[in-house]
Amino acid sequence: MLQVPHPPAEARLNARSTFPPARLLSGALLAVVMSVALFTIACGGGNHEYVIVGTDRAAGVDGLVEVETIEGGNRLVTLTIDHMPPPARFNNATTYVVWFTPPGRQPVKAGQLQYDESSRQGRMMATTPLRRFHVRVSAEQNADIDAPSDVVVCQRRVEN
Repeated sequence: MLQVPHPPAEARLNARSTFPPARLLSGALLAVVMSVALFTIACGGGNHEYVIVGTDRAAGVDGLVEVETIEGGNRLVTLTIDHMPPPARFNNATTYVVWFTPPGRQPVKAGQLQYDESSRQGRMMATTPLRRFHVRVSAEQNADIDAPSDVVVCQRRVEN
């Protein structure tokens, strides 16, 4: 076993008189690290951004899913999607609908995407208690539906 020489007793005494004991410093550092870790866990890790891309049906589509932890442990999801074709290109659909699908469960309608045909951009904000889910945007005949069609134009898995 390797032995590390200790400084003379006088040097150890002087070190103790000018600096807090190492065990106090390491304890304080541990407390700070634990506090930051607990805060991060409790707040859900803060804001996250995810790139969303089009499926084979709409390969040019891209955008951003922003997820922000808000009051009560919920998440505010902001979806901004660019280069979207008009929904009528998909079986005469009239609108886009956004769905959140938790792992192992059925899709939940988050809302209707606000689509601007002139800029070919869609935007929507919704809240959810979910931490892990898939975001899917489908082209639909109308927004008053209970389940998504098979015409998914973009999707992204979110883990927050």
